[in-house]
Amino acid sequence: MADQNATARSNKRFHIVLVPGFAGFDALGQLEYYGGITPLFKPWLAGNEVLHYFDNFPTAAVVTRAARLRDYLAKRMARGEISTSDDVILVGHSTGGLDIRWLLWDLWGLHHHKKPIVVDGGAKVKSIDLFKCVRRVVFLSVPHWGTNIADWVQSQWVWRRALIEQLRAVVAGSQTLLVEPIESAIAASAAFVTGAGLLQAVQDALDEANEYNGRPSPMRMADAHEAASELALYLRHMASDFRAIDDLASRPPRTGKPMSPAHFGVGDRKKELTQVRGIEFRSYVTLGRRPFRFDRRSPAPSWEFAKPWTYPEITKDATLSAGTDIIYRTCYRACAGGPFEPPKSSSEEAKRLSPQHPIEVWDNDGIVNSLSMFWPLGKNVLLHADHMDIVGQYKNLRADAGGGRKYRTYDLLKSDSGFGDKIFSKVWDDIFAFCLGRTHAHQTPATSAGRP
Repeated sequence: MADQNATARSNKRFHIVLVPGFAGFDALGQLEYYGGITPLFKPWLAGNEVLHYFDNFPTAAVVTRAARLRDYLAKRMARGEISTSDDVILVGHSTGGLDIRWLLWDLWGLHHHKKPIVVDGGAKVKSIDLFKCVRRVVFLSVPHWGTNIADWVQSQWVWRRALIEQLRAVVAGSQTLLVEPIESAIAASAAFVTGAGLLQAVQDALDEANEYNGRPSPMRMADAHEAASELALYLRHMASDFRAIDDLASRPPRTGKPMSPAHFGVGDRKKELTQVRGIEFRSYVTLGRRPFRFDRRSPAPSWEFAKPWTYPEITKDATLSAGTDIIYRTCYRACAGGPFEPPKSSSEEAKRLSPQHPIEVWDNDGIVNSLSMFWPLGKNVLLHADHMDIVGQYKNLRADAGGGRKYRTYDLLKSDSGFGDKIFSKVWDDIFAFCLGRTHAHQTPATSAGRP
């Protein structure tokens, strides 16, 4: 029996699944959501480790995104890629963390009602088997209590819809030699004027989808058509289902049962923590640079279109905002003011991690209020970084030559946070060490105890 247990441990595989956040994907052409992670993972390979890049719907409701993640894992189990003796480690960035929470909530509910997960035309996977495989969870900048920027975007639905439809129209004409250079030139000019990495990413996506950009060849044409199709489908998903924004809002829906973990009441949160008590957690809290001066220990005023004196470019501080771009300032300002109220537990944990410089209710990383990121189980790690730094989008990295685009990663939120290669490498070494139960690379994985 001892030999059998030893054999089972030696054959155990460790599946690390990277789950993207809002508007996330695995890759669009050469653009990767989790940029530069694979090279950092290689030193941790000892034979039984697998790194999965999960491709989710960009803006669908959390329940929809979580169901897609559930079916993805169930298919891997049904096909023998994941066995019941393996460890599954889920890493979720931003909305991806809420997807993970709902996945676990859903799996427990299916088990309670004795409902299997049916995939691949009839293969049945027991939900409890999948639940028990989840040994560890890593949260990266997750809005456990919602975020003000979602409430703000909710109120701008007309402009949001118009922008998405305009992008869809551009992509639909991206194979037209006349239209594409014009649209690309507009994006290029805007990127040049503002220096915004986000606009550079939009320009590059359009260029990559145009077969006339890059080094001419049959392969380049095929890649361009594929990139255009991926981009068109991506925008189509956004146009048809944008309900994730409701699930991310700090203010819960007025009617109906909450369908987002961010809106769980006291009773459901206690129940959730009881269900996941056998899982290890690690949470990373990102705190962005402050480009504005707001009153300490007081909420920041909301940004309202009817009140010009609340606009980001009017309220910014010349000294504090130096080195930031308009995209970061706009997002930070929208996230600073709003209905978000931090739970008492988050505020107390924040005081312990940042006693000299208290985290205010308006502090955020450009997308999520920092006090919303604290998770009551496991260790919380505080990082001075913006929302996209931690997933590798903190600098412009050149793409492969001849492919149509200039870069494969960007400084999407130019916050001048000081986050760089050394910090990025150190953070992900820490993440992988936690995921694999080791203290350093090449160490023998720790044995995980079974859970009821």
